[in-house]
Amino acid sequence: MATTTTALPTGTWKLDTSATAITVAARKMGMFTIPADLTVSSGTIEIDSNHQVVNVEIVADAASYASKNAKRNEHVLSDDFLDASTHPTISFRAGAVVLGGSGYSANGTVTIKGQTSPVDVTITNVQFTDSDGSFTASAIIDRKAIGVDKMPTFVVGRNLELTVSAKAIRTT
Repeated sequence: MATTTTALPTGTWKLDTSATAITVAARKMGMFTIPADLTVSSGTIEIDSNHQVVNVEIVADAASYASKNAKRNEHVLSDDFLDASTHPTISFRAGAVVLGGSGYSANGTVTIKGQTSPVDVTITNVQFTDSDGSFTASAIIDRKAIGVDKMPTFVVGRNLELTVSAKAIRTT
């Protein structure tokens, strides 16, 4: 899909949580990529009268972390990694989303395990009509910067690849 180059429709947009997915991938032992999924619990996008994205918020349920390995899931949900029982949400927030020569991007923050860290996001496959839209957002998160640092980086890579495939519905 191409990125929309026309003005984005103004208003408040709510993520369709049933059609929005988050995938997080980590390198293991420097050789394998281990993917897992997170469930989005809420999300909003605000587009102002100048057709500029001025606010984005995406919240995921930390306890929804699911890879294809039950033992890994249990360990990642423990206080060694996500500490999901104490910190039940993972959130991303950004102000302005800008359109540049290579597409949309945003500087925002991600909060995991109660710690907030800056994150740069690339946004592609942007498609909006007057009533619905979709996009893909990707970022690299330094797990050490957000306190997800129990395992050494030679066992679990330092950088986590995060991809959000989102559908949104205009609410106003």
